[in-house]
Amino acid sequence: MLVGFIAFRIFDIVKPWPIGWLDKKVKGGFGIMVDDLLAGIYAFLVLQLIVYMSI
Repeated sequence: MLVGFIAFRIFDIVKPWPIGWLDKKVKGGFGIMVDDLLAGIYAFLVLQLIVYMSI
């Protein structure tokens, strides 16, 4: 869980594409939610890659 949280925070702060692009284009509360949702998806993919590589 800690690795997932750290990955989420990194993606939320760094805002790689398309997170940064959406953060600039979508305004208001929905923009904040989309930003966090994409950061969570990226963190999920990192965790899945870690699990896949450890098998």
